[in-house]
Amino acid sequence: MIYMETIWPDGKRCAVCFTFDLDAEYVFMGTNPDVANMPRVLTQGDYVWRAGIVERILDLLDEHEIKSTWFIVAMNAVNHPEEVAEIARRGHDIATHGWIHEKISHLSKEEETERRVKCVQAIEDATGYRPVGNRVAGGELSPNTLDILKELDFLYDSSLRGSDLPYKLENGLIEVPSYYEMDDFHLFADYPFGNYKARMLSPETGYQIWTNAFDGYYKYDLCWTTMFHPQIIGKPGNMMLLDRTIEYIKKKPDVWFATARMIAEHWKNR
Repeated sequence: MIYMETIWPDGKRCAVCFTFDLDAEYVFMGTNPDVANMPRVLTQGDYVWRAGIVERILDLLDEHEIKSTWFIVAMNAVNHPEEVAEIARRGHDIATHGWIHEKISHLSKEEETERRVKCVQAIEDATGYRPVGNRVAGGELSPNTLDILKELDFLYDSSLRGSDLPYKLENGLIEVPSYYEMDDFHLFADYPFGNYKARMLSPETGYQIWTNAFDGYYKYDLCWTTMFHPQIIGKPGNMMLLDRTIEYIKKKPDVWFATARMIAEHWKNR
């Protein structure tokens, strides 16, 4: 099936969407408050700020003239407004990713709505950018999540896996699917607890998985979307891997590098 000149703008053959989940220390604390008393674990999230990882990634994206989407844990916008504002200043899309990377599936609609409003306000206060996209952080969506997003005038979600292309949900939201094969966490997270022990695979494994996936998405004219994490992809060696992956993709003609918001806006008008 050929989608060229009918699915993507300007006759592009494939969409490529680089997204980053800015969790930092809240990837641990969001579901385990005891982590606040674990200095060694906390430093693995604090690494994002101390090592200047956000700027490191932004500089590489600038070098390649790529705009991306950043799903921001709202407390990171509260605690690190300058770094989060810099993402918006450089022209990237910013979206919500929970208040503290918490689970929401058990919340009442009222409480979930209150938290979502707080997330939007925290990001807007830090950046002047009103987020219109979301990726659920800790676990599943609640029965109310998608309706809440629609009621709050969100444009898109990126939590589901239901297609190789964006798709329109029943309430009109656009789903920009994200995929675990393009998730650096599952390949390279080396945290000394939980399900991520000894996950230090070779960078070549990541390169093979991501470029092979891209080849498939490109062949079928689809939408290749990453799910990267700054504390993982932002390490020096993994930045080299990211650079190589981008260079590989750029060798193909007719690739549309787009933010999740750009993709959702395009899909909404189809």
